[in-house]
Amino acid sequence: MRAARAAGYLLAAVIVGLVWQLASWASGNLIPGPAPAITYLAGHPGPALGAVALTLIDAVGGYAVAASLAILGLAIYELGGLGEPVVESFREVLHSVTPVAWSLALLILLGFSSRAVPILVSGLSAFPPLMTSLIEGLKASRARFGDLAAALRLRGVRRMAYIDLPASVPYFISGSRSAIGVALIVSPVAEAFGTAGGIGYGLYLFFQLHDYAAFVAWSLLLVLVMIAIDAAALGPLERWSRRWME
Repeated sequence: MRAARAAGYLLAAVIVGLVWQLASWASGNLIPGPAPAITYLAGHPGPALGAVALTLIDAVGGYAVAASLAILGLAIYELGGLGEPVVESFREVLHSVTPVAWSLALLILLGFSSRAVPILVSGLSAFPPLMTSLIEGLKASRARFGDLAAALRLRGVRRMAYIDLPASVPYFISGSRSAIGVALIVSPVAEAFGTAGGIGYGLYLFFQLHDYAAFVAWSLLLVLVMIAIDAAALGPLERWSRRWME
């Protein structure tokens, strides 16, 4: 299985590299090809690692915000009555707001130098997919363990703590995989708008300077970070959680 997965990654990399190089030739090298981007990253390891570190801090902080909101939302959803429509409506509203709108609103509120802006933007954007997964897990838990909860007379928060949260672990991890991916995509958007640092700030800066080799290199850096995190941590963790529930 690991060999097949590695072969899949290699084949995808070859196809993307070929398409990328063809696009570079078709544009008369206006779009830098893979070689200039890789050369730039190899020649600037310090700034690249610093940008990755800041973006990871923003994304992980945003995920922590999203996870906290999702667990709180699950507790409210568990209460039933108005809890369910309130959480559903809150999730839909947050899902409909674009990261650009969140970025501009929070920059006005907190200032252009605030490191909290990319964290909050990525957290608010990552919350809807994580909340959706937790709601699916809660519904599956109710269908599977409803009789057990009734026999043990577990209701509300106690039922959530002893039955629904443990049963929702695979859904939580699956949702976390999507949420962290969203956070990694969204945090550079907020970084580009105002904060000094991170991959998003580098993308904005290099585009303004017309340094397209550096711009493409920073874009490649973000893709590599996302693939590495998913392949090394999130994917194996999700597979483990599903085996654990079986």
